[in-house]
Amino acid sequence: MPRGTLSADFERLRAVMNAQQRGRKFEQLLERLFQQAHFRVDRDAGISAPRQTDLVARYGNVWYLIEAKWQNAPADVDVFDAVFRRLERAASSRVVGVIVSVSGFTDTVINEAAQCRGQELVLLLGEEELAELLAAPASVAELLQRKREQLVTHGRVHLAAGAKPRRRRRRPSSDLPASDLRLLGTDLAPLSYAAGDGGFTDLVFVQELPDVDWVPAGGSGVCLDLPIGAFDENGLADLLHALTSLGWTTSQPQWSIQQATRNWHGVGAREFLDTLRAWEQRYDGLDEDDVHHTEKVTYVDTFPDGGGFYTLAADVSSHPSRRVQFCHVSFQLTGIPLDTQALRHLFEQFDAVGTGYFRPMTAKAVTRGWLLEPLPLEVVGYLVSHDPFPVEALDLDDAEEADLPRPPEEWVIGIVAKNPFRDTDDAAPPDGWPGELQTGGIIVCSLRSHHPLSDTPDGYRLYGWEQARTTDALVLRPVADW
Repeated sequence: MPRGTLSADFERLRAVMNAQQRGRKFEQLLERLFQQAHFRVDRDAGISAPRQTDLVARYGNVWYLIEAKWQNAPADVDVFDAVFRRLERAASSRVVGVIVSVSGFTDTVINEAAQCRGQELVLLLGEEELAELLAAPASVAELLQRKREQLVTHGRVHLAAGAKPRRRRRRPSSDLPASDLRLLGTDLAPLSYAAGDGGFTDLVFVQELPDVDWVPAGGSGVCLDLPIGAFDENGLADLLHALTSLGWTTSQPQWSIQQATRNWHGVGAREFLDTLRAWEQRYDGLDEDDVHHTEKVTYVDTFPDGGGFYTLAADVSSHPSRRVQFCHVSFQLTGIPLDTQALRHLFEQFDAVGTGYFRPMTAKAVTRGWLLEPLPLEVVGYLVSHDPFPVEALDLDDAEEADLPRPPEEWVIGIVAKNPFRDTDDAAPPDGWPGELQTGGIIVCSLRSHHPLSDTPDGYRLYGWEQARTTDALVLRPVADW
């Protein structure tokens, strides 16, 4: 068969009328597909001798015994039994059968494959899936692994005709960690989020910004991008739950949601999902002309072990369907982990194994800027943390005997302030100040010096900022003090 794109060669095979010739060329096409997917491929291998096998492909420590069928009728139980007997001769749990049938499968074959979940596993690969693999060979290993997991774990034969939503049910936000930070207004009333004027940006504020270059060893950090087929708002909930299950959701993620003229900023994974779902309430008071057909969300969290952080960026339709048109997770890490199993698990869960590459960062991970003169800020809210040693946890008699001061229960660790460089002639933005804040009405600052909520200072000043850029987001930490 002449060399060419796999998909084009597959289409040309449809014109071959001689079944024997077409079958031979089909085997050659599958051989090239698995080779391009980085499998080690052998034809006419003796793995199940004396029975003949079309192809044997090895990936890692797993061998796939492949039977290629292009008939006028769906592959029937005789084809399944022939493959199953070859697996019995191989007598190894590391050998998995694969039937590739352009004409599909009978219901009997599908039922038989679902029931045989012992040492001998037979995976079924249909025409539409094959067409997708021929267009993207790097996804072969991931698809076969997913088929094995569905068969072993759930007793289901995975036969997909394209990307479909992973689940449709509405997952509760209560399964996500609640924030241990609180947003308060200047009257100290709790806020679900801080809202202000603004437009579409990829900016999100943080209280702490890990610098992945700040390690003893030389070199630079790495980035890793994960495209997500989230489909809708429930798909984003699935993603948050997946990140949480891996231990990558802390109690202090921060996020922003942007519309054409309004932005909402908040803290907490549970609070993010609740606010995202309450989109109609958020739009109350907005003119119809101020509501774009899509809103943009940006979410950031750090790894608990200090190894870096990640951002989640998505475009969500402003419609009851809440369709997600774009979703991307971008990681910044101090280096390539020795154990990548957790990352691989996430990529497998969202069908993106073939798209993952660690890329070294060529610029400084975090850049910093400072004001020549601190700038006064007009505060519109507080970010409050509970004291780790509340009064209830102390023996007050012992405290009085030791002459210890009564500790405050809550500390102000950050503030929400009006953007000092917006709509004013008094202060021009300094060099390096993010242009994304040109339309932003508020900023969420991190305080260098925390103070008790009960002892509010006379005023706050902006001293500088730190920022880092991922593939799809600008992470900003304005630094203030009192």
